Amino acid sequence: MIGRWERNKGDSGGRGRAQASLRRAGLVVAALGAGWCGPAAALMPPYVYEAARRDAASVIVIAVQKVVPPQESFGACTVTGTVARVERGTAYKQGQAVKIAVPCARPGASPPLGGTIWQPVERLEKSRFGRAYLDAVGQVVLSQYEQLAAAP
Repeated sequence: MIGRWERNKGDSGGRGRAQASLRRAGLVVAALGAGWCGPAAALMPPYVYEAARRDAASVIVIAVQKVVPPQESFGACTVTGTVARVERGTAYKQGQAVKIAVPCARPGASPPLGGTIWQPVERLEKSRFGRAYLDAVGQVVLSQYEQLAAAP
C-alpha cells in the first residue's frame, strides 16, 4: 500500500489545495471578526425574544418625559414617564409614573457580545413613547423595549 505522502510525492497540487483552503478559512474568520467590531447585535435566536414578549407579565406604553444615559458609553438608560396605555397585566395603571432601565449605548461604544439589545442613546432620547415588556418586578425582559414615534 502506498502512503498518502508517497502517492503525492512530486505533486504539489494536494499541498497547494490545502494551503488555498487555509487561506479561504482565514478570510472567512477575518470577515466574521470585522463584523463583530461594530455595535453589539442580539445573538439569541428570534424565538427567544418572541417568547420573552409573549410571556412578559406586563406590557405598557410609556409617554417618555426624560431619558438619563449612563456615565459610561453603554449601560442602562433610565427612562422616566407616565403610563399612556396598559396592554397587559394589572401591576400598572394609566397615568401612573414609571421609571425603567433600558439597555443603551452611545455611538462608537463596544458593549459585550451577548443577548442584550442596545438601544442607541440618541434615538432613545428623541423618542416620545415606548412599549416596555416587563417581568413581575418591573424589569424590562431580555431588552424588550420598543421605541414608538407616536402613541398606538
